Amino acid sequence: MTEQDVRSRQARGSAQTGSAQTISEQLPRRRRRLGLALVAVGVVALSAQTWGAWVLPYDVSALEAVRRLTRSPQLGEAQLAWGWALLCLALLAGLARSAQPWPGLALLCGAALGSVHAAVGGGAASLAMLLLVGVASLGWHAWREGGLALLLATAAASVAWEVAISRYPTLWLVTPVLLTMFVWIDLQHMRANDRRLFGALAERDTLITSLDQRTAELTELQGARTQLLASISHDLRQPLQAVRLYAEALQGAGAQGGDSHSTARRAELLRQQMRAADDAVAMLDQFSEFSAIEQGALQSHPELVNVREVLDGVAASLQATHPPALLRLSVHGRPQWLHTDRTQLARLVQNLAGNAVRYSLGVRPDAAARVVLAVRPQRAADGSEGLVIDVVDNGRGIPADKLQAVFEPYVQLGDGGGASQGASRGGRGLGLAIVRGLVAQLGLELAPLRSTIGRGTRFRVRVPEALRRPGPQMAASAVAPAPDITRLDGWLLALLDDEPGPRAALRAALEGAGATLVDAGSLSQLKLLLDEEPRFPDALVFDLDLGAGRADGVAAVTELRAEWETLVPAVIVTGRIAAMGTVPLPKRCLVLGKPVALATLVDTLQRMAPKIAPVAGVGTAT
Repeated sequence: MTEQDVRSRQARGSAQTGSAQTISEQLPRRRRRLGLALVAVGVVALSAQTWGAWVLPYDVSALEAVRRLTRSPQLGEAQLAWGWALLCLALLAGLARSAQPWPGLALLCGAALGSVHAAVGGGAASLAMLLLVGVASLGWHAWREGGLALLLATAAASVAWEVAISRYPTLWLVTPVLLTMFVWIDLQHMRANDRRLFGALAERDTLITSLDQRTAELTELQGARTQLLASISHDLRQPLQAVRLYAEALQGAGAQGGDSHSTARRAELLRQQMRAADDAVAMLDQFSEFSAIEQGALQSHPELVNVREVLDGVAASLQATHPPALLRLSVHGRPQWLHTDRTQLARLVQNLAGNAVRYSLGVRPDAAARVVLAVRPQRAADGSEGLVIDVVDNGRGIPADKLQAVFEPYVQLGDGGGASQGASRGGRGLGLAIVRGLVAQLGLELAPLRSTIGRGTRFRVRVPEALRRPGPQMAASAVAPAPDITRLDGWLLALLDDEPGPRAALRAALEGAGATLVDAGSLSQLKLLLDEEPRFPDALVFDLDLGAGRADGVAAVTELRAEWETLVPAVIVTGRIAAMGTVPLPKRCLVLGKPVALATLVDTLQRMAPKIAPVAGVGTAT
C-alpha cells in the first residue's frame, strides 16, 4: 500500500469520525460527562467547607435532624458532608461511564444531590446545587441522556428536604422558575444551535461526498483518457507504418522499369497503401465519434434517407475488401424511408456489420462467413408500425454473461469468447460503444442481443414509427439521365485553404475527378481569381480554420454569398472534430471532418448541387 493510499484512508476515517451523524450522537454524551465533572467539582467544594469556616450559611438544625434520623448523636459535620460527597461522586461516576444511562440511575443521582440541604446544612447549599445541576445539564436534557431526569430529581429532593427540615421553606417558590428557565434555555438556544450545527455538518458531509464522487469520476476520466491516448498511439502506428512501407516499395518498384509485371505490382502496392490509409482514417473517425458522444457534442442533421440504400452501400463496401470465398454478404428488405441523419445511420450499420464480419471470418474453415443485413416493418406492442434493422452473422457467438459488456468502451471478446480490455489487432473496442451512442442520438432503440455460441449473433435496432416517412414521388415525365456520381466533370469549384500542402493535395484529387478548381490561401485572393471567371462556382470547398486573426470558413461562405446574392452550395472541411457539432451552419452548407475521402466529398457535392451538372462555360446562378 502506497503512502498516498494510507493518507486517503486516514482522511476518510477522519471524515467518518467527524460526520454529522457521529457528532450528533457523541456531542450529548460529551456534554453529559463534562457537566457531571462540573457537578462533582461542586460536590467536593461544598464538602470542603468543613475544613474551615463555612462560606455558605450553615443550618445546625439540619445536622440535628440527620442525627435523629440516623440515631447517631456523635455524627459530625465533616463526617456527614464527606459521606454525602462520596455517595454523590460514586453515583456521578456511574452515570458518566454509562454509554446510555438508565433513567433510574439519573433519578437516584439527582435525589442524592438534592439531599445537600441535610448533608451540608442549609437552603443556600440547596440553591447552589440546583443552579449547578441546571447549568451542567444544559445541552443533554434529552431523556435518554438523563439530563432532565437529573435536574428534576435534584429539584424535587431539594424542595422535599427543605420542607422537611427548615422552619421557613422558600426554595419551593424559586425552583419552578429555575426549572422553567433551564428548560427554556436548553430548548430555545442549545438545541437550536445544535440543529444549526448539525445542518452545517450535514451540508459539509454532502459536499465531501460530492467531492469524493467527483474526484473518483475525474480519476476514472483521466484513466480513460490515458487509455484512449495510448490506444490512439498504438493503433495509428500500424497503418501509418504500412503507408510508409508501401510508399517505399512503390518507389523501389518504379526504379525497376515499366514492364507489365512492375506495373501490376505498383498497382497492387498502391491499392494496399490506400487500404492502410483508409484504416488510419477509420481509426480517427472512431476515436473522434466516441469522444463527441462522450462529451455530448454530437449533433444530427436529419434528412430523407432510404434505409435499404444505406444497407446496400455498407454491404458493398465490406464485400469489396473480402473475396466471396471468405465472406458472403446479402441484403434483404424493400426500400424504407426515414427522417434521420444519413451519415450517423450509415456509421451505425457499418459498425454492426463490421463487427459481424470480424467475428465470423475463419470460424468455419470449410465454408464462407455469412452476414445478412435486413430492414423490414414491425408492429410494436402499442400498435405503431415501426421498422427493425437486423445484422445477423453465423460467427462464433457471444457468451450470455457478456451480452451487455460488449457495448462498453474498450471491451472486446478474446479468442475464447471472454471479454478483454483494451484494443486488439482486430479493432479498438469502440465500435459497439459508438453504436449505443448513435442509437440514443438518433432516437432509436437497441433490442436485446441474441447470440448462440458457435452459431452466430443477431443485432437488432428498432426504429419508431415517428421517424418513418413516405418515399419520394417520382415524376411522371421523362427524367434526364443522372450524372456519374463518381465524377465532377464540368464543375467549377472554389477552394479556400490557408495551408498550401493540403490545398494542393485536395486540388489534385478534385481535378482528378474532372472538376475545374479556383484555389487560394486567403479570401481576398480568391475573390480576385473568381472575378476573372465567367460564371459563379458550382460549389465552395472551404477549410474551417483560415489562420489566426482571419474569419473562418463559415464567415467566408456567408460573405461571398452576400456579395453574389446567390446561395452557392458549400462544404466546410475541418480537423477539429469537436467543432463539427457546435459550428452554426447556414443553409445549403455541410461540414466534413478531416481526413475526408474523395468519394465522400464528391458524393456530398453531388447531393447538395443540382442533379444535372452545369456545362462548362455556361453561366448559372446556383
